[in-house]
Amino acid sequence: MFDLVKKIDEENEVIEEEDEPSFDDEEEFEEMVQAEKRMRHLCKNELDSKKESSTYQLIYTSKLEEGEQPLGRVIGHQNQKKELLSVIEWFKRSKELKEKGVSIPKGVILFCEPGNGKSLLIKEIIRCCEAPVFVFQGEQINVVEGICETFKKAREAGHAIIVFDELDLLINKERRVVRALQENLDGVESSDDILVLAATNYMREIPDPLLRHGRLEKLIKIPYPTGEEALELLKKHFKEFNLEFPKDFDDEEVALSLNGISCAGVKAVVNDLVLRNGFEHITSEMIDKSIYNITDRVKDTPEEDNLEVAIHEAGHAVVAKAFPQFFLINRLNISGASGQFHAKEVERGFWPYEKVIADIKISMAGVLAQKIICGRGSRGCDSDLQNTRIDAYNMLNMCGYSSCWETLPVLTQGARTDTAIKRRKMEKKIETLLKKCEKETARYIKSHKIQISALGKLLFEKKHLKSSEILSCIG
Repeated sequence: MFDLVKKIDEENEVIEEEDEPSFDDEEEFEEMVQAEKRMRHLCKNELDSKKESSTYQLIYTSKLEEGEQPLGRVIGHQNQKKELLSVIEWFKRSKELKEKGVSIPKGVILFCEPGNGKSLLIKEIIRCCEAPVFVFQGEQINVVEGICETFKKAREAGHAIIVFDELDLLINKERRVVRALQENLDGVESSDDILVLAATNYMREIPDPLLRHGRLEKLIKIPYPTGEEALELLKKHFKEFNLEFPKDFDDEEVALSLNGISCAGVKAVVNDLVLRNGFEHITSEMIDKSIYNITDRVKDTPEEDNLEVAIHEAGHAVVAKAFPQFFLINRLNISGASGQFHAKEVERGFWPYEKVIADIKISMAGVLAQKIICGRGSRGCDSDLQNTRIDAYNMLNMCGYSSCWETLPVLTQGARTDTAIKRRKMEKKIETLLKKCEKETARYIKSHKIQISALGKLLFEKKHLKSSEILSCIG
């Protein structure tokens, strides 16, 4: 890039040394001279801007205030913050540790779904570390050269941090970028006090060579906030807007409604609330409406099937209520021919036999409720039915609940470890399990037709129901 600028400068010097052309008309000649001066002025400004532009932005952030808790501005994510506080402490003591022969992590990657606070965490980590920060400017033309320059300047600064935001987009620009990152990370000597902070929404896009020990070795996933954490974040944003909560505000109810929403989504709820209702006389109904507007966005379609969709979602909810040891019902909503059912798992990742059976029955409850109460199913039930098959397959195949559990899934494309006989045996077991679950679920729905119909009609009327409304309707 700098050679190109130099070459353009030299060409300009040559132009200036050329003999002026001859013109018969003095006015024409003067106009040409003025046009050339304007062009040279524009070119000079562009060149100067290119010379001054950098591949990184050097920033110095504010330090923690006296008595302020490190990472205290970040709500929730306690396990992740604990791990990050360790990294911060290691970085602060890096010289002391390295003198004793201890290597600290060179790089940390924060990854999660969009809107869960990666950028905020990086800002707060920087505030805690109190070191110059080089934020890589990913829009540079020569990314490889920019990476090398950024690492060089960080080494010259000594105790420094390098930040790569949206690492997946940077890597996808050209293949040589990965190689440049590897070489520069490997080039960070034990005497260099450099910490690399990276963030990505798509961890699968990051190649394994970058993740090995000695490179971007510390991987920290930032999950969605729990309902309780989302409630705390909601209260924080209420305070920022100087909003008062209504007297009938129910913490437990709202926390359940906010379960599964991102940190950015919680802020969007409060923003939507203020835009629609102003800053005064906020009611619980207004809050519920804004939660619905942000969390349950579905594409609006013709409404002729709306009641059947409501019955479908009500079927999910009524069957889910039969398994309170595994699920807490969050909310229901419909919009046109689309609907959503939300339930919070009491203990996530817990896979006993009864929990898998509950998953299967809840998934098939929607289409069975439509068939039993409305007399027909729907093309929109294919995802639910596919989920039932996947759950049954995983339980029998990978979790050891079947005598043919040794039948493993595909390991590589086009290759299998099972035989045709084993596959037929597994398919038979899956079919038997699903028929048994279907029979039991259909029996339960028939015995609760009144509750499902009532809940479906209420959902059809209100379009959105929170947990307390659902439970009060079905008892």
